[in-house]
This record gives sequence, C-alpha cells and structure tokens, in this order.
Amino acid sequence: MPSRRQLLAGAGLGALGLGVAASQSGGFEPYYDGESEPDTVWWPQPTFDRIGSCYNPRPVGPRDGVTERWAREIPGPSARPVVVDDRAFLPTAEALLAVDAATGEELWRENGGDAPMWPRSVVVHDETVYVTQVGDPALLALDPATGDRQWAFSTPEYGLRPLLVDPKRPTLFTGDSEGTVYALDPATGDVRWQRRVFGTVSALVQSIPDLVVGTESGDVYGLYPGDGRGLWRHGVAGSVTALATANGRGAFVSTFGGPTVELDGGRGGEPVWSADVWSDDSFVVAGRNLFAAGHRLVDLDVRGGDRRWTGGETTQCGPAAAGDTVYAASESHVAGYAVRGGVGVGPLRLDARRWSHPVEGSPEQGLVVADGAVFALTEGGGRDERSMAYALEEA
Repeated sequence: MPSRRQLLAGAGLGALGLGVAASQSGGFEPYYDGESEPDTVWWPQPTFDRIGSCYNPRPVGPRDGVTERWAREIPGPSARPVVVDDRAFLPTAEALLAVDAATGEELWRENGGDAPMWPRSVVVHDETVYVTQVGDPALLALDPATGDRQWAFSTPEYGLRPLLVDPKRPTLFTGDSEGTVYALDPATGDVRWQRRVFGTVSALVQSIPDLVVGTESGDVYGLYPGDGRGLWRHGVAGSVTALATANGRGAFVSTFGGPTVELDGGRGGEPVWSADVWSDDSFVVAGRNLFAAGHRLVDLDVRGGDRRWTGGETTQCGPAAAGDTVYAASESHVAGYAVRGGVGVGPLRLDARRWSHPVEGSPEQGLVVADGAVFALTEGGGRDERSMAYALEEA
C-alpha cells in the first residue's frame, strides 16, 4: 500500500496560488459558528476550540506577507503545537518543549520519564498544560510557567491520544488506543465517566449536545458529554483523519483519501452529503466555508458539500485560519490564502494565494495562528535537512 507521502506527492495538479472554482462564485464571508465568538489572540487547543473549527475570527495572523519571527531546530514533531499567554508548547518526539512565543527561547521541557516521550496531544486550560504521551503516566497536568507536575493520570492501556477540553462546563476528554473514552476533572484528574468504543480513538470534538468521537476503525460516535451515554453511531469509509462540527449542524468527518461527509446527529448519524476530498489532522470551519487539505486546499460549502474553489498542493499538515486568511502547507512551504478564493468572475479565481514562505523540512501535524504569527513544525528528511519550529509574522 502506498504511504501518505507517496499519495500526496502523486496528487500534484498545478502551481500554488491558482484557485479553480467548481461553481460560479467565490467563497463565502467567514464567520465563527460556535456558541459564542472567541475573544482571544491565543490557540489553546489543537484545533483551537471544542468544535474543532481551527478558526479564530479575529485577524490574529499575518495577511499580506511574512518574515521569520524566529526559527529553531527541534526533534521531530509528534503533535500540533498550542500557543497561550506568550508561550508556545511544542510537542516533539523527545519532549514537550515550552518556548517564548516572541523569541523561540526554550523555557522548560517535560521528558515524560522514559525517553522518548512522544507527546500525542496538548491543551491549555485555566493556567494548566495537559499533555498525553505514549508511556506511563499517560496524561500529565503541568504548570505552564515552570513545567512542574500538578497531577498525573495512568491507564491500564498503552497511553492516551487526543485531548479536548470543554471550558464552559470544565471537563477534559481523552481516549486511548484500545477504544476507551474518558471524561476527567481538569483540576484533579479524577474520572467522571468512561465508555468503550470500537477502535483506537483518533479525534474528539463537542457539538450541541454531542461529544463526537472518531476512531481509526472507521466509526463515529455521538456520546452525551455528561455521562458518556451513547446517542448514535455511524460507520465511515476508513480511519477518521479530521473531525469538526458547527453550531446547528452535524459532524464533518474525513477519512484518509476521502470522502469527506457530514453526519446528522439528530438522525442517528445519517449522512447529509459526501464530497470526494479529504483532510489530514483537521478542517477549517469558517461560517459556510469548510476547508480541507488532503492533496490540495479545497473550500466546500457546508450546506451541501459543493466545491467553491481549490488552491495549491498540500501535505499532511492540518490547515488553520484567522480573520479572512486561511493557512495551509505544502511539502516545502507555508502559505496564506484569501478565504474567499481571490478575485475573478466565473470558474477561474486568481490571486487566491497571498503569500508563500519556504521552510526547511516538511510541515506536519497542523498549523497554528496566534499572537500575530503562524506557527509550524517540520519533519527533516535526514542528515542535510533538519526538523524545525517556525513562527512567521507579518513582514
């Protein structure tokens, strides 16, 4: 079976920056579609918020061009970074690194005990950093200023994977490789409930009223977040690679290689629409715009899955967005695009790409937009190509 990189490399269809629409008009105006619009310049969860939108409606990232605020060598990236209160938390194969978001200077590191740590997910909530890892203890709660441990949580299985926090009704959700979903007290790590699903837990988001769980076995579950009761279950075409939701809509689900579908939790998880695109790590949900980044950056209409416009080639790195700019990565560049797909009339959209910046190594795990910069982690290709962390700000 071909690898992800082989599939992505074979999918090149054109140059970065040209958008080709599938309909007769450009993308929609972006807006935030969660319960309440966020008021932050930071990125506290892997997909920004509990709905998995990867979208901050505030223009907190570079728009018209970038320069490197800083760049530093790291061990290979293991998960998506988060950025909160002037600190960037970088999950790497060897440790969780806390660095100054303005300079990239290392502040502290958590090795997890037995190396390599291999952090799998990081969130920040109420002045606490939570990180899951491969080994034991599977979950650590850390002081963001010092890295000191506040509490630890162990599981009988082999480590924990995704993390999600509900900040309105403070609960920490996570899941493991054996299919157990946990709801924990963020202050103590005490288990509030746990429930078994089928397959490794690969993604978590929370809509109203469902906690939506995606698995590597190709099942998507809707659970009641208060006690873990099952609300619905639906099988999809393969391992869940991206998951998101929106206010008043169902769950948007991608499987590796496609398709992307919307599942209606109110009708037992039945499909609403399906589109022959896919996304890795995450989507971007900005109003009626659903951006996927599998082979290429694609803008879909959330109300039917119709393709609005298509941007440049992308690699296995989740997109992100802020204001009217969506950010995506190719094998060697990070780029910023106009959410509406540039200018033009009819199917041809020009100037979709606003800027592109070369990086060393291939971007992985997902982009983050915070504090006026795009943060990216790259995987080096060997002795002559390093793994790097970048903060790119307005030029």
